[in-house]
Amino acid sequence: MNVYGSQNSYGKQNILRGTRTRGSVELYGQPVCALCRPVRPVPRTTAPPRLLSPALPVLGLRERKKADVKRRIAEAAISLVRERGYEAATVDEIARRADVSQPTFYAYYPSKDAILREHALSGFRPLIAEELERPGTIALRMRRYLRSIARRISADRKVWYAIAVSNAYNPVRDPDLLGASDASTRVVEAVVAEGQRGGEFTTLYSAQRLASLLEGVMLRVCLEWGAGFPGPHALEDAVDEGFDLFLRAAEPRPGDASRKARPRRKEKA
Repeated sequence: MNVYGSQNSYGKQNILRGTRTRGSVELYGQPVCALCRPVRPVPRTTAPPRLLSPALPVLGLRERKKADVKRRIAEAAISLVRERGYEAATVDEIARRADVSQPTFYAYYPSKDAILREHALSGFRPLIAEELERPGTIALRMRRYLRSIARRISADRKVWYAIAVSNAYNPVRDPDLLGASDASTRVVEAVVAEGQRGGEFTTLYSAQRLASLLEGVMLRVCLEWGAGFPGPHALEDAVDEGFDLFLRAAEPRPGDASRKARPRRKEKA
């Protein structure tokens, strides 16, 4: 995937320069980079360009210290859940490992569940963006990042089990989670929209609805894997099967280009 603003061997100029980059995926009109943030175009060089990290805002000393404390608390919580499980990872233990007091912990997070919710909300964004930068069709790149997520969840089973049993990530209880700008869902929607523009997916439904369908399928796949239903199986294989089902539902249909996306149905009073 070309995320560079200048002419190179992988495609044409970036959309930020006025034309479309072949194979790129955009989020809010800008390409997705390895850290899932927009990057500025870079000038052409004689050597193949390297992906540059996005420029981050310069923080003052106070802000940097606060960000470091929050990071330490979150890392301590996740590591304790991995080692001891959800119940044993108490706020006392998290604060002790992060070398902060309990009041300091609660100044940054209302509970340990809030840390798990944060992890579930945006933990996959860098992984998704990294896989999307590799060559291939949109469908192929989506399959690769879904497999990568399956491997990550399988290797980090205790953490994801804790997220499930704690009910930390519950959009019914907290509807704002579905529309959060930093959620991995926003990247998936941008990828699906790119697939629609390239003729890989139907345009009869919006990118948002197709992304929701995919996430619904994958949620069920993960639930069955976690419960060992209908028997023990590899998550990566189940994800592959679920994505095949999504592709069948999202395949282009004759006349897609002349149709408008269907609005969501409203319940009758």
